[in-house]
Amino acid sequence: MRLQQWIVLAVRESRGSAGRLAFFALCLSVGVAAVVAVAGLAQALDSGIQGKARELLAADIAISSRRPIPDEVLAAVDEIAGARRTGVIELPSVVSLPTVDDGAGSPGPSMLCEIKAAGPGYPFYGEAVTEPSRPLTELLGVDRVLVGPELLTRLGAGIGDRLRIGSAFFTINGTVTAEPDRLEIGLTFGPRVLMSLDGLERTGLLGLGSRVGHRVLVRLPGAATPFELRGAAEAIRAAVADPQFVEVETSTEAQPALRNALARVERFLALVALLSLLIGGIGVAQAVRAWLAGRLDAIAVLRALGVRPREVFALYLGQTALLALVGSVVGALMGTVVARLVPGAIGDLLPVEVVVGWQPAAMLRGVALGVGVAVLFALRPLVDVLRVPPVRVLRRDADPLPVGRAVAAALFAVLVVGVTVTATAQSGSVVRGVQFAVGLMVATAVLAAGAWLVVRLVGKTPREFGSVALRHGLAALARPGSGTLGAVVALGLGVLTVLGMYLVQGRMSAQLEADLPEDAPTVFLVDIQPDQWSGVRASLENAGAENLDSVEVVMARLQAINGVPVDELVPERSEDSGDRRWVLTREQRLTSLETLPEDNVIVEGALWSDPERAEVSIEQDFAVDLGVGVGDTVTFNIQGVSLELLVSSIRTVEWERFSINFFLVVEPGVLDNAPRYRIAAARLAETAELPLQDRLAATFPNVTMLRIREVLDKIVAVLRQLGFGVRLLGAFTVLAGIAILAGAVSAGAVRRGRQVALYKTLGMTRLQVVAVFTVEYALVGLVAGVLGAAGGVVLAWLVTHFGFEIAWAWSPGVYALAVTTTILLSVIAGLAASARALAVRPLAVLRQGG
Repeated sequence: MRLQQWIVLAVRESRGSAGRLAFFALCLSVGVAAVVAVAGLAQALDSGIQGKARELLAADIAISSRRPIPDEVLAAVDEIAGARRTGVIELPSVVSLPTVDDGAGSPGPSMLCEIKAAGPGYPFYGEAVTEPSRPLTELLGVDRVLVGPELLTRLGAGIGDRLRIGSAFFTINGTVTAEPDRLEIGLTFGPRVLMSLDGLERTGLLGLGSRVGHRVLVRLPGAATPFELRGAAEAIRAAVADPQFVEVETSTEAQPALRNALARVERFLALVALLSLLIGGIGVAQAVRAWLAGRLDAIAVLRALGVRPREVFALYLGQTALLALVGSVVGALMGTVVARLVPGAIGDLLPVEVVVGWQPAAMLRGVALGVGVAVLFALRPLVDVLRVPPVRVLRRDADPLPVGRAVAAALFAVLVVGVTVTATAQSGSVVRGVQFAVGLMVATAVLAAGAWLVVRLVGKTPREFGSVALRHGLAALARPGSGTLGAVVALGLGVLTVLGMYLVQGRMSAQLEADLPEDAPTVFLVDIQPDQWSGVRASLENAGAENLDSVEVVMARLQAINGVPVDELVPERSEDSGDRRWVLTREQRLTSLETLPEDNVIVEGALWSDPERAEVSIEQDFAVDLGVGVGDTVTFNIQGVSLELLVSSIRTVEWERFSINFFLVVEPGVLDNAPRYRIAAARLAETAELPLQDRLAATFPNVTMLRIREVLDKIVAVLRQLGFGVRLLGAFTVLAGIAILAGAVSAGAVRRGRQVALYKTLGMTRLQVVAVFTVEYALVGLVAGVLGAAGGVVLAWLVTHFGFEIAWAWSPGVYALAVTTTILLSVIAGLAASARALAVRPLAVLRQGG
């Protein structure tokens, strides 16, 4: 068949099927829109980060560590011709206003803040937004600071007031609202206080136990090329003695940790978007099947005229691909619009300002996936055109021959492989792609089995009861060819996705918002020096503290595991190296206990069981991440002194009780000569927390008090924003299901018209016919809603119980709302798609021989 003949036949075969083909495109475009929206936003975000790489780093090269940058590293920087450097130190601390002049010497109000001390030249790129708008060298000084506007509001302070930071007082010289290298996402301790390095020296906050981040920012001369940046960075790395504890990052790497974290989020959202597209694939299969069922006579004519089966197959396959291309392009345009709107809705969660323009790569990816999924799901109904006999021209009861089991199995295998490949492409991992495909098949099989069972039960249900609308609605639900199964599966998957994610986020938020356990502490105090403990304890007792607990802490670095240096165990930075890299390179906090707290349970080994060896007990999950078990050895470096410990026991910890717990507990006596500080926890009445913080800020300014309720509130706020964004994307799956239902209704438009004509001929009014259809569509929504809600509950329970170990709580109101919403959407979509059929006049149908 020549191309010209193929085009002529394709145009002819498309006539009279505009409605069905429109729903074909609609099913596909919703899923493609979700895919393009996610890919477009991710690409725009990544481009934004790369485009502002120097500003986000505030330098060409940044050297960071949890301890002071070694002198040999600074010397390596100084050896780079023309390079300039400055230092930045960040730490959380409580700041306060001076003592109140009320005759009683009451302490001034205080709050937890994030301190940032910057040296001359900061920032090398970008700018700090301040009020007044002047250079930082003029605004900062040995006794002058800038603060976040929130601090002024919370403390009731003003420009020119005095602020106590540590053991020194400073003048508030203005406000700072933005810094180029501060990413305003996630959880922060509090508002910013920006000061000079000389000013930080006056505070006395850099003692043992302080959670301090050190950075050295480096600017190379001129506009350094990527090659020059890499060369300079390698020269600096060569001077680093402990590379696992000192990180050297260039602006060309553009925030690798942040981009890896965003990539993980993108993978998850991409799979949610793919689910919408695959649900659209179900609609494509239904639309193609209905379309071909109406073209069997035409196919038989083509066969009788000598067109070979494979040419007929190519004809309809080509039309399917062409329609998929049109639907995918429409979806790509919709997705681009959605991607442009998203930053306005969740801008607070984005690390940089994002401008989403046209994203050709994202659109091309969405179109390719859309066409691929459409062809993949259309293969099974398209194979039937190969089996249409020419004799149907003479005998209309000559149906296509059934497909053999081997062919059906091969087509199913192609579908499974295709879904797995698309999932792998979206997730960037074969393992995740296989997991997604298996999970989707299980969910689809369960929903399909449930829908089939319901239809069978409805078909056998006696219909001598109820109204006419109910009886006819039940009959229509169980009628062969009604498309109930596909619509229920598609809608059910959408409900399962949205409800499941909502319940997970809801349970996490509820767990954090719930009142703390009766014996749980409400405040933690850190950085308590040994000689301060008696005074701090007295302050706690005077505030009415209950369940007061305190332990000593020793800071250490992990040096080796079973004699293998940590340098050889730390994996390269990647998207999947997070936990392993973190446990090996973090600042390890050790404590000594004679007996373990009640919420610690030994699950392997025995506590302090070897009198000849120094022992350590390790929390179970931490031990898994370290890759150690009972009998292994771990070596720590404590202020230059090596300490080898035998892992004698593994234990579980109930972290949700918020009591003082450690990953690493060392046998008593082993750490007696090591430098240490204290932490404490206590339960206080909520009204006593702020007054205590004020007193501690005035008497022990280096002690940082963390209020658990305040921290949990911040986490809940972030979770809610994330949950909203994920559910917004999940709503595309519901829209795809609705489109499939509408498509199934539209596919049977001719049959629906005859059904309406028959009802009206028998005396029904249009309102009564609408009632019959309403019952049918409501039953479809009911079945899909119930099955989807049940699946969503099971999914949420599995995630919360096994993934987050959160207690489950039933939410019948939420389940009922999900089912009710599904019913309403089903009825609205079904009636909208039935509008033309409802307008049919009985006489017109009867004249056609209907």
